[in-house]
Amino acid sequence: MKMIGSPDINKIIRKTLSPTLKETGFNKVNTRHNWAWIDQCIWVMDITAVGKYFSDVTGWSPMSIHVVLGIYYDFIPPEDDDIKVGTNGELFPKYLQCHLQKNLHCNIDQSKYINHIDHRAEKERNDIWWIEPDGSNLIEVINDVKTSFLNDGLKWLRNNTDLETAFSAIENEEDSFNKFYKARYFAKHLNDLGKFMKYNHLLKQEQKRINKL
Repeated sequence: MKMIGSPDINKIIRKTLSPTLKETGFNKVNTRHNWAWIDQCIWVMDITAVGKYFSDVTGWSPMSIHVVLGIYYDFIPPEDDDIKVGTNGELFPKYLQCHLQKNLHCNIDQSKYINHIDHRAEKERNDIWWIEPDGSNLIEVINDVKTSFLNDGLKWLRNNTDLETAFSAIENEEDSFNKFYKARYFAKHLNDLGKFMKYNHLLKQEQKRINKL
């Protein structure tokens, strides 16, 4: 049985998904790593193989993929300096550097692929697309990624490009240093003095608590 590799998957992504990303606003479409600069937001879409180690531990095929979306807001100072800057000064944040993050979900019945997986939690995951080692279901998978993006992901990106909506999502997060940090700068940017003072105070309190640990 012939085994596929990353170039085979990338070819189908470029044929099936990349044109859709370009049509919906992505300026930099680079197969598995894609960006869009819209107002003060940077959209990120990453497609990543689970890899051999994850496969060995869980039973998912190593070429299986998960697809994530993120939004980076350029008015929030970065907590690190490890953000790539393009030749024209544009930022290329990584998914994990985004201030809001989302997984896309598989809508394919994958039971015939994962019935041999022992871990119940892994069997029930819908944030990974199983790719057969011979690539026999590859076109179906990438088409479903496209559908998931159009039906769910694109709406999420557009909704949270509205700063008031994004601020509300951040305020609903579990209390943490990261939440207070983001919320402080959102409040400042939106000229909400009351919430700026609130989150500035909570951030300082959380910083003191962390320093005591």
